[in-house]
Amino acid sequence: MTPTLVGDKIGLHPVAVIFSVLAGGQLFGFLGILLALPIASIIMVLLRHVHDIYRDSEFYGKE
Repeated sequence: MTPTLVGDKIGLHPVAVIFSVLAGGQLFGFLGILLALPIASIIMVLLRHVHDIYRDSEFYGKE
């Protein structure tokens, strides 16, 4: 239930929340667990921004 609630607050899928916390803990220990969700949120915002730029480009609508 917690990944669903946290994921709704920050805009991540519950599986992405679990994966990012596990990966952060495996790679960087306790500090990785603390920083996993903020870093995952930043990455998702950047990916959404890049996706919007791509959809507005002429490559997307080129026929």
